[in-house]
Amino acid sequence: MFGYVIDLSGVKSRLRRLADAQWRMLGGLAFMLIAMAAIQYDELVAPEVSRLSDSWSTAATDFSRKLASFTL
Repeated sequence: MFGYVIDLSGVKSRLRRLADAQWRMLGGLAFMLIAMAAIQYDELVAPEVSRLSDSWSTAATDFSRKLASFTL
């Protein structure tokens, strides 16, 4: 019917390489976003959590001392 045979193996391999590069780029972008979030957590959130934890620990210690000194 048609006199030409269309060979799509070159197109297929080129599309596969393009998709592979796309997935590698998306993986790198995801890694970069996670790394940036971790750095921001270390710089902004972790010191505040530590401060809150220390103040909670101090309050709990004071309360336990007051409770221990309470006698019936």
